[in-house]
Amino acid sequence: MPVPQHIDSQAAGRQLLVGHRELRAQLSALRAALDEEGGLAAAVGGNGDGSPAGSGIADRASLVQQLRARCLEYCLGLHHHHTMEDGAFPVFEQRYPEIAPVIERLREEHRQVAAGLDRLTKLVESDDGQDVNWLRGELERTVAGIEEHFVYEETYLLPALGVTPPGPTS
Repeated sequence: MPVPQHIDSQAAGRQLLVGHRELRAQLSALRAALDEEGGLAAAVGGNGDGSPAGSGIADRASLVQQLRARCLEYCLGLHHHHTMEDGAFPVFEQRYPEIAPVIERLREEHRQVAAGLDRLTKLVESDDGQDVNWLRGELERTVAGIEEHFVYEETYLLPALGVTPPGPTS
């Protein structure tokens, strides 16, 4: 398949940063929702074992559904982001052959992230929402790898595209 040559490398690099910023913001919102859910469990009289008690059950079920939707939205957004990147990689390999090892690592990381997101999605879809701490732990394990991937991409791919990587507080 011929490689499209119309991709503007710098624009693609800036778009990559925008995508990372948006995905990090979604993740922050998801974490905040999990924190709220954890606080709600205590406020509505949880039994101390993660199971709800009293009249808060309906509110808790609604929040669990919202959490599930946010988590799945994040997974979908990240999948779309990586699909777009994978489509640009052949152009970058042609233009910048010196970063071929970086791109190959990024492709492998995309496969690993996709597998992790699939596992997380299945867990979230099957979880009854009784243990928010468990959900948070699974999310954090998955996201740790995603954040490492973002940092590697920003450190090694962006400079080749002529884009200044963000500082450590991005």
